Amino acid sequence: MSEQETRLSVGGMTCRSCVVHVDRALREVEGVTHVDVRLREGAVLVRHDGRRAALEEMIAALREAGYEGA
Repeated sequence: MSEQETRLSVGGMTCRSCVVHVDRALREVEGVTHVDVRLREGAVLVRHDGRRAALEEMIAALREAGYEGA
């Protein structure tokens, strides 16, 4: 499968520590190849292998880490 880039809104990020937690949570999702957390925008850009379940898995990982993802 070809690599895709997905932008997710992330609610609840307030500091650099949050950035580290979000980055770590998303990197643990199978198929994620790159994470770019943007604190000021309240968003993250994620490169992944494009599997259908990847989006749901990324949102679940954010929620498990204590953040709102959409």
